[in-house]
Amino acid sequence: MSWWRDIFRQCVFMSFFIIPIPIGSYTIHSGSSAAVALISHLALSFLIPLAYVGTKEAAFGPKHARISRISFVIAWLVLAAIGGAFSAFMGQIWKTSSFWEWPTVGRDIVFIGIMYGELCATMLGAYVLSRFHDTCRKERV
Repeated sequence: MSWWRDIFRQCVFMSFFIIPIPIGSYTIHSGSSAAVALISHLALSFLIPLAYVGTKEAAFGPKHARISRISFVIAWLVLAAIGGAFSAFMGQIWKTSSFWEWPTVGRDIVFIGIMYGELCATMLGAYVLSRFHDTCRKERV
């Protein structure tokens, strides 16, 4: 199996540990549910993959390449910064869109897709960074 398909497949399994708590807290619709959902998603989307890339099972593709923890941290921080900047830029447009008139289930499906996509993008970025770092290290030796 190719490394990118392997990453997408393993992200599905990690999503079972990352997505339910933020979605569950958001669907409560209390005053602080959005803040709880955001904080729990940020914490879980960082800690679960960070713990996972340190295990023996976290190997990708036919060469069983691994993702370094430092590459994951860098990729996560870069995507979090890009996501934060995008949210700040699109904030007012997003608040006034018809998206908020959708049924709750429809919005939840969109948020699940966004969270899965963010996890995949982080893992793909971390994989590319790890391969780049390994290549640079081999060239120095």
